[in-house]
Amino acid sequence: MRERESHKEQIERWAQFVRQNPDGWKKIHTKFINAIFEKHQQFINKMLETPLGKEKLDKLYGRKNKAGY
Repeated sequence: MRERESHKEQIERWAQFVRQNPDGWKKIHTKFINAIFEKHQQFINKMLETPLGKEKLDKLYGRKNKAGY
C-alpha cells in the first residue's frame, strides 16, 4: 500500500508545482518527455548494434511487418 501512497504524494507535489509555476511548468515537462523519447531511441540504436538485436526488438515490440523496419 505504501507504493500507492508514494505515487499519490508525487502527483500532489507535481500538481502543486504546476499551480505555483503556471508559465514555466510546460517547458520543464516538455524537456522531461523529450528526454524519455531520446533515451528510448538510444536504447533501440544500441540494441541494433548487438547480435540478433533486430530480432530481439521485433519480439519485444511484437512487430509483424519486419520488412518495414
